[in-house]
Amino acid sequence: MESEILNLTSLICDTINHIFFKIFSSIDNTMYSNLDSILFIHSDILQDMNFQKMFGTDSSNGLLLLANSLIFGILLFYALKFAISHLTYSKIDSPYQFIFKCIIFVACMNSSLWLCEKLIEFISFISDFINKLGNSITGYEINFSTFINYINSALYSTLETFDIFSFDGLLKILSTFGFLYIFLSYSVRYIMCKILVLLSPFAFLTLIHNQLDGFFKGWLKQFLILLLMQIFVSIVLTLGFCLSIYAGNSLFKIFYLAILVIIARCNYYLKEIFSHIYKFSKNQLNDFI
Repeated sequence: MESEILNLTSLICDTINHIFFKIFSSIDNTMYSNLDSILFIHSDILQDMNFQKMFGTDSSNGLLLLANSLIFGILLFYALKFAISHLTYSKIDSPYQFIFKCIIFVACMNSSLWLCEKLIEFISFISDFINKLGNSITGYEINFSTFINYINSALYSTLETFDIFSFDGLLKILSTFGFLYIFLSYSVRYIMCKILVLLSPFAFLTLIHNQLDGFFKGWLKQFLILLLMQIFVSIVLTLGFCLSIYAGNSLFKIFYLAILVIIARCNYYLKEIFSHIYKFSKNQLNDFI
């Protein structure tokens, strides 16, 4: 009787292990191969024809047409402010300053797609350089797919070695949920980068007037954070490959899980860095002496 119970228990455990092994293998084969394409953004995300039509191929169509139309509204707003300033004695840009800013920032507005493309190319060049540097140091290709295969070899390699009821099985479940969260959050980042590029003409347009430039500062901060995330991820992945993660060391497996948490919370860490940079940039030098 006891042997039958043991055999039934073993059969149930093997069935559960087989089911979870199939699920994890399916996720590994379908999702992770696409993660690198959204994690490391390059300028080709702006080459979509429908995206360019929506942005505007020139000042007579797309969002560029709307942005150029708003110039007349800003001119009217400045004219009213300039007239009222003579009654209230409030400080305002001189007409020469305003015209000069119009010339500069209207040109930037109409070239905003090119400017965003070059900024993305610069950030992607830095992340690619870090990946190549990591490859020369570790011998591994620095990307998420390789990192997943590197770690899975430590957690499980075949159905015979996989056990959902072990410590490695628990780590695999947690890491899978972590991967799904990373995939979702970086998909949102990918779409947000496109949205911010579409908003770039309006961001440059707000620089014409001092009371509107807060929109540009918020836009630029958010755009830089989203792009710099891939540099941060490249550094973290390189560090992950430098760790000696293998099947017999549980501590390094915890480090692996910690790397996933860091990548998942990358946006939060960069926002904290930027907030402190902005805070200290407003302080005078004598405040530190």
